[in-house]
Amino acid sequence: MNISISNILWPKGFDRLEEFFNELYRQNIVGVELALNCFWTEPVEASKNDILLLKNLLKRYHLKLVSIHSLTFSRPDLELFCSSAKLIALEDYLFRYFDLARQLDCSNLVFGSPKSRNTYGMSKQNMDEIFLKFLTKINNCSEGIFFNIEPLSTRYCNYLNRFMECVELLENQDLKWIGIQLDIRSIIESKEDIKQILRQQNYIHHAHAGNPGMEVLGGIYEKEHRFIASALRKAKYSDYLTAEILNIEGLQEKIFLSEVIDIMREYYE
Repeated sequence: MNISISNILWPKGFDRLEEFFNELYRQNIVGVELALNCFWTEPVEASKNDILLLKNLLKRYHLKLVSIHSLTFSRPDLELFCSSAKLIALEDYLFRYFDLARQLDCSNLVFGSPKSRNTYGMSKQNMDEIFLKFLTKINNCSEGIFFNIEPLSTRYCNYLNRFMECVELLENQDLKWIGIQLDIRSIIESKEDIKQILRQQNYIHHAHAGNPGMEVLGGIYEKEHRFIASALRKAKYSDYLTAEILNIEGLQEKIFLSEVIDIMREYYE
């Protein structure tokens, strides 16, 4: 499998991005995942010049943009189950993200967005119906780009908390461009069976690694990571695995990044 790093562990601002890319290049990392809101106030309104500058930086440091995540982090008002108006606004917003992804030659979007999944006491049947109609619209506009549903534990939301719930929702649906994010943090939190998940590998196009709390891998979860890494190797998972980790303790960023890369390589390379 290939290792990539998310920029959420690095200081915010476009003026700090080149330094991050340079560190990745210096340490022979070729994949990067970006939360665009870490350096653009409103990503879908990025100018052609903004996009060109980012593409040139990626090219300069020989980096592949493997995925974009944190899609609605700056827009918690965009929701699936609150009202038709908010749902339409969410759809329109995500359509613009697809346009942006195409301009950046990125083939994966990760839909975590826990605040967009507020349930308001709605029944699961009704939520599933709404979400499948939403996914059909997304699928119809997403050719060439996978829209990966990220299972999030009940710590974050109350809808689609487990990988296999997502499988049950999607099976027998004709949604070629809808995938399921393999999120190791959520697998650990929800105590899911990685071997059962990997039997559904046709849904998996991208993966995240991290400890519960989005902390550095290992520690009290070392056993879980080693077991999951072994299962991924046996399943011959060959796409990117991104370190989705926050610098919670505020360590010096270059030291922290090196620590993250080293431990990702120790467990997953």
